[in-house]
Amino acid sequence: MLIALSVRDFVLIDALDLSVHRGFTSITGETGAGKSILLEALRFVTGGKSDKRFIRVGADKTVVSASFQLPEDHPVLVEMDERGLSVEDGVVTLRRILSVTGPSRMFANDQIISADFAKLLGESLLEIHGQHDSSALMNAALHREVLDAFAQAGPLLARTRETYGVWNEARTALNDLLAEASTREAEIAQAEQTVEELDTLAPQEGEAARLGMERALLLNSQKLSECLSEADDAVRGTDAANVFGSVARSLDRACRLPELAEADEASPQMAALKGAQDAVERVLIELNEAAFAVESARSAFEHDPEALEHCESRLFALRAAGRKFGVTPDELSNLLIETRARLQSLNAFETRTEDARKAVTEAEMGYIEASGKLSALRKSSAEQLSSLVMKELAPLKLERAKFRVRVDDKPIEQGGPDGRDAIEFEVQTNPGAPYGALNKIASGGELARFTLALRVCLADIQSTGLLIFDEADQGVGGAVAAAVGERLSRLAEDRQVIAITHSPQVAAAGHTHWHISKKVSDADETSSKVTVLRGETRLEEIARMLSGSEITNEARAAAERLMAEPV
Repeated sequence: MLIALSVRDFVLIDALDLSVHRGFTSITGETGAGKSILLEALRFVTGGKSDKRFIRVGADKTVVSASFQLPEDHPVLVEMDERGLSVEDGVVTLRRILSVTGPSRMFANDQIISADFAKLLGESLLEIHGQHDSSALMNAALHREVLDAFAQAGPLLARTRETYGVWNEARTALNDLLAEASTREAEIAQAEQTVEELDTLAPQEGEAARLGMERALLLNSQKLSECLSEADDAVRGTDAANVFGSVARSLDRACRLPELAEADEASPQMAALKGAQDAVERVLIELNEAAFAVESARSAFEHDPEALEHCESRLFALRAAGRKFGVTPDELSNLLIETRARLQSLNAFETRTEDARKAVTEAEMGYIEASGKLSALRKSSAEQLSSLVMKELAPLKLERAKFRVRVDDKPIEQGGPDGRDAIEFEVQTNPGAPYGALNKIASGGELARFTLALRVCLADIQSTGLLIFDEADQGVGGAVAAAVGERLSRLAEDRQVIAITHSPQVAAAGHTHWHISKKVSDADETSSKVTVLRGETRLEEIARMLSGSEITNEARAAAERLMAEPV
């Protein structure tokens, strides 16, 4: 709710600071005193038009600020948080400065924002109903949202949106399949040729890498064979085996000498002799193993021109296929698997298409069922809302008018996530006249009263915190004005209501009463000021509104009765 309004040098207002309370605040004053200036200031600070004429004559700038106390779940706080704008204790203060020499600047809690964002916030903070204002109730594009809120259609709306999403996805999948039809035959032929060629080639995973290593070895096998042959010849041609064989025989003869037959084997001499024998024996074994190893290596790298030719032929074939199909040689085996799967899918096109058509039909039926239930709820709720509004019209001197919520079925192909209904609030102001859009058929005063009737019927579902009515009592008086006041007071039970009025019945219904007056200084400067009326001063103002410039005792008595009457 609005808790404070501060205005500096705005049109006729030089300085104004108001604390705003809950409930219904009525604003009165003589014609031309500047009552509508307050509304213009609120429009200005919530992102409305910016006009240099707003700056008070003689001032260099105008400054307007409005503070709102909001519950923690209010959408404005969500918007502020998403943009990283700080808020303390749920208070949001909008401030706008317009100077003579520059453009206007907008702030939210002293953080600069755009006028568009201020306007977005303003749409959630307040709603002004006047001859020159277009509220949500006047916007046909929002009538569906209003009716759905009245009908408590949330669950059905969510189900309709869900089924529409499924239906839309199914249609997209079918369209993608049908788009394949024109290229399907050519793609099948290409896939079959690819599979045939790769089947013939029969590439194995990692084969090209293995063949590359094998080819490198085969290319060098002749040189390797020559080197190993030389090594083999050298091992076999050495006298080392004869030398160490002779040494072994000599050591063996030494061990068999009669002089050593009785020798202690643990003696140092015998241990040394035994060690020499073991060492020579190991050398002979290593020499034989070395000769065998060199011979094996020579045999392994024996040059084989046919093996090289076969390896190169296979490797070059794999590389050529890789270039043709745009993959590496080692990716050919995966390409074959993928192409087979794609070919199978292409050959199953008719089955897939039939399945896709069935999916579309099933999804469409689901959407038709969900949107049909939603439409039925909307139509029954439309009749209920129309009936409620009609009951409000007679007391507001609109007894000859009719109101209806029109719900028209749209063709299934025009359906959307929110259903397949065209919804609009329409009125008929005179018997026999055609129904038409509310803001095109009703006059200024009628429009305000139609809006008031709608607001009363939608009091439980509309979330805008502050409602402002500009002369909703225009052209009416007596019992009708009292009915207007009673409905404004009723609306104020759940939200703030401010109304500019010329009617004493409406003014008396307010919980708070502001009076706007105009004065002219000795320097011929005109200014407006706002006074909060209480007690006798309020009684005098309502009596003035009843009797005119001369306040009579009868007028005062009538004012007392109005103020005493329950609303």
